[in-house]
Amino acid sequence: MPRKGENIYKRKDGRWEARFIRRYENGRAKYRSVYADTYLEVKRKRQEEIAKAAASFPIPGHTALSEITRLWLADIGESVKESTYTRYVRIAENYLTPELGDIPVSEIDTARINAFIQKLSDNGGMRKKGLSPKTVRDILCILKTIWAFGASHEFPCHELKDIRLPERKKRKIRILNENSRKQIEQKLLNSEDTTSLGILFAVFTGVRIGELCGLRWGDIDLINKVVHICRTVERIDDLDPAAVRKTKVIVTEPKTENSFRDIPLQDFLVDRLMKHCCGDDCYLLTGNTHYTEPHSCYVRYRRFLEKNGIEENTFHALRHTFATKCVEKGFDIKSLSEILGHSSVTTTMAFYVHPTMEMKRDQMQRLTPSVVSPSE
Repeated sequence: MPRKGENIYKRKDGRWEARFIRRYENGRAKYRSVYADTYLEVKRKRQEEIAKAAASFPIPGHTALSEITRLWLADIGESVKESTYTRYVRIAENYLTPELGDIPVSEIDTARINAFIQKLSDNGGMRKKGLSPKTVRDILCILKTIWAFGASHEFPCHELKDIRLPERKKRKIRILNENSRKQIEQKLLNSEDTTSLGILFAVFTGVRIGELCGLRWGDIDLINKVVHICRTVERIDDLDPAAVRKTKVIVTEPKTENSFRDIPLQDFLVDRLMKHCCGDDCYLLTGNTHYTEPHSCYVRYRRFLEKNGIEENTFHALRHTFATKCVEKGFDIKSLSEILGHSSVTTTMAFYVHPTMEMKRDQMQRLTPSVVSPSE
């Protein structure tokens, strides 16, 4: 698997390969590869070759940001997921290039970047409405990555200091209250269709909606009572100019390396799954070899809530509710973090655990006087 963002890969013959820009011809990057037996060795070779290359060919002093962005996209194209690459392209096309693309990087300074940030916050660049602080921060994160790429290849990308990032407002995540959770569980346990089975699976495993859509029966080991999460389904922009539609659905690897995981299954859930078991290539949500895309799954989930008179909640709220319920039941946080597919327990605690009032009250009741009052 390639090391993300480095253009370093492990080949089928066991060696490591690292690509780098050797020179430029007519504004286009020309690549070369070096090889070694270990990742660290090939990375060292790559750094040495980049240093030699920088001294062997001239770098234009007035290169525009759009040109460096194009080179950066070409450099990472083979080392990131298609969905990630598509997102980078759209951020560049919609925000970076229209505002900063024609400006030589040598003329881009802190003041210009801060003005760019303010414009995104005020009117969103191409939108009438300003972008959220999180979106602006995401755009700036991509810009900084491009900037670092340019600096590493000897473009005049001067250090930017005192960037004024918009304050990020913590979004309140809703979880299902006890009544809604019990309603959903009762209705799901009394239903036999595949949609209900999928929702029930999500309620008791905490999987993401894309992971649920990508789940095949071959991923579920009913004998050992474990599910292997190794795939996700998502809709992304189609960058092919000849494409009839602007978007397309892809079946790909999970969100991150930590998202590849094995989740133990409860006995009752295994019993329920056994009643619906199909061929290994069939998808859990359809019972055949055709997948369900996340939007369609979400629509069915909304209809299920509406049909059964259950308070409206997002599908992702099931994941947050699962995490909170696990903590309430005394789960080990490290185990919970791995079940959710997080890279660290910090992510689990910060974003996926929401103590209920009952949990807080129970904790407060443990705090009692250490001395006996005179009335007693």
